[in-house]
Amino acid sequence: MDRGQTMTTLFTNRSSFHTWRKSIPEHRTVGFVPTMGALHAGHVSLIEQAKAECDVVVVSIYVNALQFNSETDFTRYPRTEETDFHICTLANVDAVFAPLKSDVFPEDVVELLTPSKNAQGYEGADRPGHFAGVVTVVDRLFNLVQPSVAYFGLKDYQQVAVINDMASQLHPNIVISPCITMRENDGLAMSSRNRFLTPSGRKSATALPSALGKAVSSWNTGVTQSKELIDQVIADLSKEPSIDIQYISVVRNGSMEPVQAISENDVIIAAIVVDGVRLIDNMSFTNA
Repeated sequence: MDRGQTMTTLFTNRSSFHTWRKSIPEHRTVGFVPTMGALHAGHVSLIEQAKAECDVVVVSIYVNALQFNSETDFTRYPRTEETDFHICTLANVDAVFAPLKSDVFPEDVVELLTPSKNAQGYEGADRPGHFAGVVTVVDRLFNLVQPSVAYFGLKDYQQVAVINDMASQLHPNIVISPCITMRENDGLAMSSRNRFLTPSGRKSATALPSALGKAVSSWNTGVTQSKELIDQVIADLSKEPSIDIQYISVVRNGSMEPVQAISENDVIIAAIVVDGVRLIDNMSFTNA
């Protein structure tokens, strides 16, 4: 079978996946896209990058209860397994790993990993325990899949920073590949959460990427102080009364360290709530 042609196999338990994984020759690179399902074009872009760079591609689908802050949010999270597998098939994924909780966490009491300092503040402050749950499950999945490269979307900027820290400590042989944020036609960053927005909420939410893009444009015209650009974004978002601003900040590229004077590749990050739906986004300061 030629590279790029594949039949997608679904594995729903640890044992069968392990048998398949052992059959992959050591010299072949394995690209891994960990997901919680509810796949969209943003996930497909990660898969496509993995396929372009690796010999074999694995997508995991596992809704991780440990990273939710409430039972309601966990229950509400969309579960679209059949559609997800179909998307993976169309994308020519080699293996879809959809384990049970007992496959990932066989013990009765799970000992959570402690995330790095990059987990402090922002999403970490607003969602206590979230990143401990994230790094714990990603660590388990890395042990099960044993990938060469793992692909994560930069929409979840802080998550990428925290996972990168964890991997450098516990999985130094795995390359973490951050991938650009995919956006809808209206500019909204692709997210499984977008489906919960009302039509009016969706329209209001587009103010976020618009305001962030305007901030990057202002930086390109010579505005370098983060406070000035943050105030500009707040003013723009405040024009939409349905938007509840959670935070706006500028951080050093690859970290959560706040900066005052913005350099190229620093990142403006933001979180808002619209229609009771929490949305996050970020943009990098790059020369136009």
